[in-house]
Amino acid sequence: MTRHILAAGLLTLLGVLAGAALPAATTPWAQTLTQQALSSGFLARLPPNVSVVLGLAKPDEGTDVRQLLSKDGHRIRTFNVGVAKHTDLVIFNVDAQNGETVAYLLSPEGQLLKAVSYKAGGQAKALAPADAKAGFARESHYWSARAKKAPATAAAAAPPAPPATAPKQ
Repeated sequence: MTRHILAAGLLTLLGVLAGAALPAATTPWAQTLTQQALSSGFLARLPPNVSVVLGLAKPDEGTDVRQLLSKDGHRIRTFNVGVAKHTDLVIFNVDAQNGETVAYLLSPEGQLLKAVSYKAGGQAKALAPADAKAGFARESHYWSARAKKAPATAAAAAPPAPPATAPKQ
């Protein structure tokens, strides 16, 4: 009898834990931000070198996006939604002081698909998933918190971020 109660309790606990993990697997923050960007984001263009490495455009073409922007000191973050293909989601994290940039390509559910890094004016290089994981976790935490804010604050009143312009080559 005690074994059955213990087993039932363990199964209940596992069920609760599994149920608690399910909401984390779906990330409505990406869909919320996509709608915010499409309705009130700045029109911008992703650099061709980043668009190509992420598989979004042919060489010498950028990707037109609607962009949400956040600036805090020398840190600039953008959430970008493809104009032609709304499922093309890219997050940029730019250190404006030294030009180091990381871009993350997301699925519509907010899952990491690819990541690249580059320094201003340099070539974008793909990051291994293990190398992108920690940075992406910080970005998804930041943007999911922002998605919970009122839609009126979705687009900042600042001009588009530097990653939206193609570097001169």
